[in-house]
Amino acid sequence: MKFKALLKSFVGQNVLVLGDLMLDEYIVGKATRISPEAPVMVVKQHRTFSVPGGAANVAKNVVALGGKATVVGVVGEDAAGIDLQEALGEHGFIIPDPNRPTTRKTRILADTAHQVLRIDHESEDPLEPDIEDAVLAAISDRMDTAQVVLLSDYTKGVLTPGVVAGVIQMAAKKGIPVVANAKPSSLPFYSGATLVSLNAREAADAVGVKDILRHSNGSGISDMPRETAIKLHRDHRIEHILITLGEYGMCTESFYVGPQKV
Repeated sequence: MKFKALLKSFVGQNVLVLGDLMLDEYIVGKATRISPEAPVMVVKQHRTFSVPGGAANVAKNVVALGGKATVVGVVGEDAAGIDLQEALGEHGFIIPDPNRPTTRKTRILADTAHQVLRIDHESEDPLEPDIEDAVLAAISDRMDTAQVVLLSDYTKGVLTPGVVAGVIQMAAKKGIPVVANAKPSSLPFYSGATLVSLNAREAADAVGVKDILRHSNGSGISDMPRETAIKLHRDHRIEHILITLGEYGMCTESFYVGPQKV
């Protein structure tokens, strides 16, 4: 299918997004001098703003492509959680958890573009059983209207083994594909998923090597990405594995057609 036709076919698709919600905060200012207290910049603040990040940003991208997104996630009982709820509006079903903060990444930018510092406010602890149950109930209530389930995993504790397995089982019963961007440490959870995507570094970490592109050259791609995709596909029983390779394109492995370079 041609790229434009593929994009057109996505318009109106109902995508159920579940994963690690984040709030990306930006403090923008001008670097004025070096601090007398320590060898660091002094940034005079001009403005601040925040935008949805993590799984919330994935949902925004779905909408930008013409799809319809419903987001399920967990936030803390804090100001950042309220900001995310307001940003997502009716498209979000957000479960508050009093025992964890909303994941928040605060970036300090000097002279508009130069990032001086990033501060992460987060918990990587897995959800408590009662919150897991609430997440699965929210997914179950929304599964009938979904045409695809998208899991956005940043290893911040929402996509626990129990949550992922429950979602995959629910989707399988209804014939709904489950697509995920997973981290290497989480791959064992995703057995039975329709497609899992990783980048080259994540794929290398998943199979315990330093670099799957080290034998690549300007005219083509080595066998290492294909071998990696095959191994991940077989080890984790995932229907399709997609590895993004930067300038070298992508590599896929499927139950149906074997390894392919895109």
